[in-house]
Amino acid sequence: MHLRRLEAHESSLLRELRLRALQDAPGSFRDTYADIAAQPSPYWDTLTRSVTEPGQHVMFVAFDDDKPIGSVFGLVDLVQGKDGRVGGMWVDPVWRRRGIGAALLQEVAGWARERGFERLRLWRVVDAVGAGSLYRKLGFVETGNLRPLSGESTLQVAEMELRL
Repeated sequence: MHLRRLEAHESSLLRELRLRALQDAPGSFRDTYADIAAQPSPYWDTLTRSVTEPGQHVMFVAFDDDKPIGSVFGLVDLVQGKDGRVGGMWVDPVWRRRGIGAALLQEVAGWARERGFERLRLWRVVDAVGAGSLYRKLGFVETGNLRPLSGESTLQVAEMELRL
């Protein structure tokens, strides 16, 4: 397994990973597979630019040889300028519990430290026990903030943070 940042020419890889994540875990993300699958190429090109241009967000991808098996976004928190956010964390079900999620999160934490962020925050689905355990193992703690996953969902998400 190896990790690297998404590259500017890889909008099709970003699309593939996002759609795989939404198919695998539809209750874990705010977006729906149908809505995201319907997005035209310019959407994917813009999203790819937002995570590959210097000073912007970032996306890390895990690979087994040349097969993508997981991904995560590191996001600049536009409200709290000294904080980063974790978004879109996903690992292929076949590869879970092998340290890939931890490795992806450590890459985001390294990116956040390089940027001089004070904290790294994320939202996790309250019922996602495995994800919560992983985040706690890596030092994330609950902030006490809860909200619905989306307007249509009955699922709750809890905010967690890691002090850098």
